[in-house]
Amino acid sequence: MPVECRDAVFARARVKVFAHQELRHLNRIFTHIRHGGVAVVEGQWEQITEVMDYIQRHKQDLVQQLPRNARKQDRRTSRGRSASRDLQEALARLMCWADADGILQVEPTPILPYLLELVGEPSGANADKPFLLSLTKIQQIQNALADAYPIRALDASLVASENVLAPRSQETVECFQEALQYVREHNPTVVADVGCGSGCLTLLARQELGEQAEVYASDLLPEAVATTKLNLQRLLPNSGAVQVMPPGDLFDPFPSHQFDTVIFNAPWVVARVRNRAELAIHDEKQETVKRFFAQVSNFLKLDGTILLGYADASGPKAIGNLETMIAVAGFREVALFKRRVATHRSKRKWEQIRVYVLRRV
Repeated sequence: MPVECRDAVFARARVKVFAHQELRHLNRIFTHIRHGGVAVVEGQWEQITEVMDYIQRHKQDLVQQLPRNARKQDRRTSRGRSASRDLQEALARLMCWADADGILQVEPTPILPYLLELVGEPSGANADKPFLLSLTKIQQIQNALADAYPIRALDASLVASENVLAPRSQETVECFQEALQYVREHNPTVVADVGCGSGCLTLLARQELGEQAEVYASDLLPEAVATTKLNLQRLLPNSGAVQVMPPGDLFDPFPSHQFDTVIFNAPWVVARVRNRAELAIHDEKQETVKRFFAQVSNFLKLDGTILLGYADASGPKAIGNLETMIAVAGFREVALFKRRVATHRSKRKWEQIRVYVLRRV
């Protein structure tokens, strides 16, 4: 049972399966969920989505009534929050199940490889057992993977699952492309993409450094690891030169590796992380970058190179702090590739994207 689904089931006493012909009884399923039960559905996907639509159409029936002595304004505000919360909780209690191999028990079966990882669980977390998933989560993953992001530098399009940073910035990719071409003359053979996200820079490293390069990819989020695998399968189906590691923080997936080049597109907004999707962007007090520089020397060869992506979205102070960290860690800038891009923010219309090429002093 994925972590985010557990409260919906374990807090309830009644779980009921509605399979095939029973899916036609929309009101029965709705009533079961409304009374706090968990409905596990199995059968035709078209009928299952009709169940979801039915619940959406009758969402007003899920709104809890407020006490009569509550103030009118409080009632109005709380009613809106309660309706939204109740609807989310109700939809979370509409679930289907996948077998031990992650194959959803619906017809036709959606093609969703690495399903457990796409919902944020490490591979093997189900211990070779079937598992339950909320239909809302499945639809969110499908909707995210339906979009494709064209990358000029790769002459290809990538997908990005839920919570994974979509590769929208052509300028960032092009800066990394120039940086990889710069270090190519040193013939790096062992390369790490730390925080691989969609796998865009992993694929770029493979393209720019050639087949002789041994490329590793890692990320904190299982859904990012799964997304990188998906994009590698789509674009490099027969390549054994790229190894995607199990999820882990920074260098945790690499206990004994030594790299010629480490690629890190660091989170560049100095702000608190509020959800999983912001882990790739927000870095409160620049703690992630600090931890990166505290660890990287243990995994980089003496003549190795760091390609560090950053942006001045949080102003010159953040850039100053970053460059101080670089110096204190014993590195120096040997090249810098940058682009000026529009931000679409009212207070700051432009920002500069940077990729630092760093080597030991």
